[in-house]
Amino acid sequence: MLSVDKLSIEYGQFSIHADNLTFENGLHVLIGENGSGKSSLLTGIIGYNTKDIKARKLAFNHNSIDRTADYISYLPQQNIPFQITVEDFIKMTARRRPSQNETDKVLQDFKLEGLRHASADSLSGGEFKRALCAQIHFEDKPVLLFDEIEQGLDINYQHLVMTWLKKLSSSRGIIMAMHDLNLALNYADTVTCMKRGTLTEVKVPAAEVTEKMLSDTFSREMKIIHYEGNIIALS
Repeated sequence: MLSVDKLSIEYGQFSIHADNLTFENGLHVLIGENGSGKSSLLTGIIGYNTKDIKARKLAFNHNSIDRTADYISYLPQQNIPFQITVEDFIKMTARRRPSQNETDKVLQDFKLEGLRHASADSLSGGEFKRALCAQIHFEDKPVLLFDEIEQGLDINYQHLVMTWLKKLSSSRGIIMAMHDLNLALNYADTVTCMKRGTLTEVKVPAAEVTEKMLSDTFSREMKIIHYEGNIIALS
């Protein structure tokens, strides 16, 4: 369980304040307009951009922590590939050295088996995103943070990755900033809305998200339709 007891970030005229925010095991999604502070909240939790962080107090399983590297894996929006084979890349930050059978299975799970000997810098955006997910899988940390994981993935791979995360979330806390509302609402356990640096709705069960919440968050009229077990958000 990750607890954000206090987090205060300020840069220019923009500020974010998050206190007494707890993320248990589950899939927790942050939504909001561009510039609402979703990415800044994630990097604040990690501890990046320390000059902008005015206060930060975290705990994991009720034990105070400062450095998060032992507890949190983080996948930002932008990542730079380099010349290393995909097979070596996905094992590069592993908590322990995986066996060949484990490596083969993860390559297969993320549809990368035909690219194992390819250089990471030769991959398409979607292929590299899947390689990054495979790398995080091997890091095997209890908390995972993702910033727009759906970006660059086609619809099939979006669902492949979200299904993987949903399965992991039974034993890990997963916090994600997302723009694809339909993907978010159909996989999330909870939804947190952000607007201009403020957490306006915190950890609302996805099934209880209302049209008013979405309309207020995105400053436009939103509709929610329930169809064959799926939640569809329309603007």
